[in-house]
Amino acid sequence: MVKKSLAALALGIACLAAGTTLAQEKPKFVYLTQTGIDNSFWQSIKKGMDDACTQFEADCQLIFTTPNGDLQKHLQNLDTVVEQGVDGIVTVIVNDDLYDEAVKKAIDKGIPVITANVDDSQGAAGNARNAFVGQNLFEAGYVLMKGLYAKIPADQPVHALLGLSRPGESWAEMRIGGAKKFLEEAKAAEPTRQIDYEVIDSSNDISVTASRICQYLQGKPETNAYVDAGFWGAGAGECLRDLGIKPGQLHMAMFDLVPVVIDEMKKGYVDITIDQQPYYQGYLPILQLAMMKKFGLSAFDVNTGKAVVEPKDLEQVEKFMSLGVR
Repeated sequence: MVKKSLAALALGIACLAAGTTLAQEKPKFVYLTQTGIDNSFWQSIKKGMDDACTQFEADCQLIFTTPNGDLQKHLQNLDTVVEQGVDGIVTVIVNDDLYDEAVKKAIDKGIPVITANVDDSQGAAGNARNAFVGQNLFEAGYVLMKGLYAKIPADQPVHALLGLSRPGESWAEMRIGGAKKFLEEAKAAEPTRQIDYEVIDSSNDISVTASRICQYLQGKPETNAYVDAGFWGAGAGECLRDLGIKPGQLHMAMFDLVPVVIDEMKKGYVDITIDQQPYYQGYLPILQLAMMKKFGLSAFDVNTGKAVVEPKDLEQVEKFMSLGVR
């Protein structure tokens, strides 16, 4: 009887230990992007994700896309993650139709999906995702163009070049759409001032973008404003100097806080950039997924902002860039 009792006790302890291990199993969250691992902007997103995953004791993976910008490969990665089954997914949606089926399948399987950085242009009405964490892209493009416009002396005409980094992808189209809206409003408000603009496929390869900007300027040297849908336009600084174009001749505006933007701002070639605060875009989706998993809470949309950064702000901004959070 004693042996049987001891055996039963041992079995009970083993079962309790197994139950405790099961209860403590880490939730698994996967974050997917269409961009390549060499995109410096995404390192701040990864930092935010890693910090949240450590804090909430989650097993997390960030899946980049190779080759960079291959949407079909990104979709394939998403399909694979949904099939394997995880506790939560974070992904970008850079095409309004391409990801609908995959996201709906995940939701139907009980896997919450939060979009970050780029959402369906119709939001929840266009995709079954639970929430979006990221910038209001159209508004940010408007604010960026407005800020750059203010840098051009009022007695000068405005000849603007708008760089659409990835034609057809919603993030680029919305940002440049916001810039175009401001310029159209400015034309209506100042009918006696010459204001015109042209949109080009500027690419999201920094060397290609630089070449296209400088080639354009050689054909239209009167151009005095450039707005990029991303940060790649800052790469034109070198060829602008080769062409003898001085700081202030071409006023330039970018997105994001990445080294090339900061360097060219210090040299006087970038007047303004907008920080969409990518650390939030990495941290907050994981926070939400962890709370949904642990407490059954709901997801919620977050506008991570449009923090305008100019040369006067660099000292403070660089301090936080060195920490990987901006």
